[in-house]
Amino acid sequence: MNEVIQNDGIKLWEDQNIIRCKLSPVFFKTYDKTNREEALYNAISALYDRQYKPLLLDLKQLNSTDSIEVFILISNSISINTLVLSRVFLVRSTSLRILLAINNITGNKVVPNKIHTDFNVALAYCQNNYQIFNNAS
Repeated sequence: MNEVIQNDGIKLWEDQNIIRCKLSPVFFKTYDKTNREEALYNAISALYDRQYKPLLLDLKQLNSTDSIEVFILISNSISINTLVLSRVFLVRSTSLRILLAINNITGNKVVPNKIHTDFNVALAYCQNNYQIFNNAS
């Protein structure tokens, strides 16, 4: 683990060629809806080293409403899409996973979204995705 960026409810770091992000409820108190995307983009771009890596977002400590909001925000963010290889969301319940998966089906996403409740499965997906992408490049 290299540099850790931690500010106002956002914690980001790179680990095993994966950009890891953990959001806390403080994030939603600090940033209003209009500034959240910019705050996340700025934090992610600070770790961006011109090499595409998966983004693993841990939303387990957020309530369902905040998790859905972050999922939609990041899924639709063109600026964040330019920085990451894929987006993997770690959520705390199967029902939330299903709800986000339905939302995922209805959208036309260039950068793929994956939703998991198990950290090890999410991590394995990120590592495999990174390895496949870099072997093909």
